[in-house]
This record gives sequence, structure tokens and C-alpha cells, in this order.
Amino acid sequence: MKLDRVSGIFLFMLGAGVFLKSLSYPLGNFRRPGGGLFPLIASILLMGLSATLTLQAFLSKEGEKAAPAPFFPEKDAPKRIVLGFVALLAYRYLLPVIGFGPSTFAFIFILSKFLGKYGWKVSTFFSLVSAASSYYLFQVWLKIPMPIPALRF
Repeated sequence: MKLDRVSGIFLFMLGAGVFLKSLSYPLGNFRRPGGGLFPLIASILLMGLSATLTLQAFLSKEGEKAAPAPFFPEKDAPKRIVLGFVALLAYRYLLPVIGFGPSTFAFIFILSKFLGKYGWKVSTFFSLVSAASSYYLFQVWLKIPMPIPALRF
């Protein structure tokens, strides 16, 4: 499709710009990464995926004959986008109030239950596992200090 071609080329150029800029920072290595290592890896990944998208768009013949898909394929898509944005804002403002664990649990629960349309049990389980594993990853393993919550439970 024509839109895939344009977006693929744009994303490739964006990745190339980030790639070139990341080379001006120290790269380091995987044990002691420098400031440019993560943008370098991310830009290479972005360029590879966008090149794949562009190539598929140029090689595909059936996309030109089909009618373009609507911007919002589902009827309630605009409501879901607003709900996701509100959940993200609530997460940002609840993080310093109730802490990392509970706010992450609530954020993932809202996303999985109301946007992902999973059941109560699956949403609760997934939220609990996500909050606990991200807490362990950032707080325990990486020792990244999190904000001290105003309300302590």
C-alpha cells in the first residue's frame, strides 16, 4: 500500500538519523554501555524493520487493488484510545502517591481488562505478574531508586 511505502521510508530515514547521531556518543560495550549504545541498537532495529515494511509494500500487488482500511476499524476505537491515554496520565500521577508496585498493577490491569478485553482473572493475574516482575527487575536486580510514595501501605 502507498501509506506503508511512505511510512517505511520515513521511519528508515528517522532510524538513519538516530544511527548517525548515536555514533557521536561513546558506545562502550555490553558490560559497560556508553550513552550511544542503546540508541545505536534501537536505530539498527528500526532501520531493519522499516526496510522490511518498505520492501513488502513495494513487492505487494494486491494492496493496490483493495479498498483502504478505515482509520478506526472498530466502532469504539476512539474511546479506547482516550481510555489508554487517561490510564497513562493516571499512572504518571499515581506513581509518586501510591508507589511503583500498586500503580503498575493498576495500570496493567486497566490496559488488559478494558483495552485488551480479558476477563477479571486473567487481567488480575497478568497485572500481578507484570508488577512483581518489573519491581524485581528495576528495584532489586538493577537497583534503580523509585520514588518514595506519599501514602505507604
